[in-house]
Amino acid sequence: MKKREPILIQMEILASLFASPKVVTRLAQSCNVNMSRIGGFVQPLLAKGLVESRQVDGQEVLSITDSGYRLYSDWLEIWRRLAVVT
Repeated sequence: MKKREPILIQMEILASLFASPKVVTRLAQSCNVNMSRIGGFVQPLLAKGLVESRQVDGQEVLSITDSGYRLYSDWLEIWRRLAVVT
């Protein structure tokens, strides 16, 4: 099975969080990423301010920031212009 490029996984994370904020376990499930690896994809997004983390009822909840939304929107537009996404 071919591995996905990290950038594609990170964009999938942004897409998933655009739909709704998620606890880390649900985010890993929605992006089909192993729990032991999800942090490696999320940390750079947190460091760049594209995703934010907060504690809700003792669980870490991740959500997309305005910067993350703009980046994801730009990415989606590029894919549309290349006719990768219809």
